[in-house]
Amino acid sequence: MEIYGVDVSKEKLDIASKGLVIQVENMTKAIRAFVRKMPAGSIVALEATNTYHLEMADECYRAGMRVYVVNPRITRHYREVKGLRGHTDRMDALTLASFIEGEHDQLRAYVPKTADQRRLQILIRRRCKLVGIKTQLRHSLTGIKEVRKEVEALMDRVDALIAAIELLIDKLLEDDPDRKRIEGIVGVGSVVSAALLSDLRSIEFAKADSFVAFYGLDPRPNQSGKYKGRRKLSKQGQRLGRTLLYNAAMAAAKTKVWAPIYKACLDRGLSKIESLVIIARKIAKTVWSIYKHKTTFDPYRLQVALT
Repeated sequence: MEIYGVDVSKEKLDIASKGLVIQVENMTKAIRAFVRKMPAGSIVALEATNTYHLEMADECYRAGMRVYVVNPRITRHYREVKGLRGHTDRMDALTLASFIEGEHDQLRAYVPKTADQRRLQILIRRRCKLVGIKTQLRHSLTGIKEVRKEVEALMDRVDALIAAIELLIDKLLEDDPDRKRIEGIVGVGSVVSAALLSDLRSIEFAKADSFVAFYGLDPRPNQSGKYKGRRKLSKQGQRLGRTLLYNAAMAAAKTKVWAPIYKACLDRGLSKIESLVIIARKIAKTVWSIYKHKTTFDPYRLQVALT
């Protein structure tokens, strides 16, 4: 069984195996030629880099290999733990090969998305990117009175572009029964429902806690001996979904359905942020349950949980 670590860039792939590193063009013809030479049953680890890793990942998957797409932050920490000095494409490829050799049994293997799933994911990410750009522009240009009209015109154009992307998302999920059920959860809007549904259809989560952990909303213990520190979020997951769930929690906390839970958390001495995180976690678990069991949102179950 061969182990491969692949550092990915737009133009090339640095591929490590058995301590050696070779470069291959990140182009379909070159990738297919290389994959044909790889032994059957190989294990391949690639660092997630926008969409540049997908060609290699898909080719290896079709060839019957076990493929893992690894968060760059994880490999960075692993490199630090190993005491590696420096950071090059070659070193990253070697690090990935070493990491996946010891850890692949603990990781979720890569499964290619359908064309619609990929398009939905891209649209959601582009929409959120535009929202971020709009916020940055408004903050950076606020206070310059001389260009106020131009700034407002620019904001209107960005808003129109965001709305156009949201229409594309809606069209892709038109009359989707799962999305409608998820949107029945108080506080969950169209963007959040689309993003969470995209993830649920891309990955099979065995239980609600796995879905929560996917977004890094799972609490991380902090204790040693008699010391028991305050638990914090692991944040070892998908950041976009975590942000959207937190935004949904902020909206939900203002409603009659979720407000009692929010108040109960505050009464326990939790901060506003901690209370909203708990609601975000409950929303994620509710979404998973509704998707898994094809049920609808029942506010009564939340009320029962408080009694």
